[in-house]
Amino acid sequence: MLQMRIHFSPFALMLCIGSAAFAQPRSLSLQEVVDAAGAIFSGKVTKVWSEHDAATGFIVTYTQVEVQDAVRGASGGRFTFKQYGGGHGGLRVVVADMSYFSEGEEVVAFLYPASSLGLTSPVGTNEGKLAVRLDPDTGKRMVYGNFLHVKMLEPVLGKSALPLATTTAAAPIMEYGRFISVVRQLAQHK
Repeated sequence: MLQMRIHFSPFALMLCIGSAAFAQPRSLSLQEVVDAAGAIFSGKVTKVWSEHDAATGFIVTYTQVEVQDAVRGASGGRFTFKQYGGGHGGLRVVVADMSYFSEGEEVVAFLYPASSLGLTSPVGTNEGKLAVRLDPDTGKRMVYGNFLHVKMLEPVLGKSALPLATTTAAAPIMEYGRFISVVRQLAQHK
């Protein structure tokens, strides 16, 4: 029986392990998310559509939001932004780990400033998009997030003030009014 053995030097193995560790992005703090955002707002997504963008040649997705609270870069009323990717003409293009939006969802969004092509996306991997829902137990409007969202709040509020979130599933992390108030305070320092 023919056997094949592959040997790695300890140095080569460390390089492989090291590069995998560096491929994991660190989570951003809420202050970093606020500082990086060109637009910060909450509201209800009223329309989402994808099309071929003649100016760039890309498939893009437009999202229209009825703004409830505008913190930066979005006034009250309707706000429309454009993201790279989407589905059009039988082709679907998406960016891995980018948050996209769906009609009917209520969100708090932190979007990067629009590029020269008019494109934007939520800040971070998914730190820049949080859901807003009524908590079925309390009836309060809550901001929902996952463990990344809890991690981004730790430097601002302290670990003891936050719920334990250990999964990527969305769970209530803070009352909506309090969250927007904290975001407004952080946005004033930029």
